[in-house]
Amino acid sequence: MREVVMKAILENNFSNHAIRRTQQRGIRPWAVNFIMAYADKYKYANQSCISQFVSHRKIRKLIKEKVISPAKAALIEGVVVIARDEMVVTVFHKRMRFRK
Repeated sequence: MREVVMKAILENNFSNHAIRRTQQRGIRPWAVNFIMAYADKYKYANQSCISQFVSHRKIRKLIKEKVISPAKAALIEGVVVIARDEMVVTVFHKRMRFRK
């Protein structure tokens, strides 16, 4: 299992902080890589970082084109990736997720 996680992390450079946050927030590395590849919304963050995520409209389009399954799309929806020069700095959910 650890090899699979490490392989996904190697596709993009993850900072130690980003690795820790993906684990704490339940965001899988493949989801971060998917967002980096298919993001259509970008906003500038401080220190030359870019905030990127996939919009609801784009997610629906990707499901329709069978690029991603609806189950996996639900895991990507609302996840934001902050990156600087292809280095993932941190990841988080746009809205607060409540645990049951």
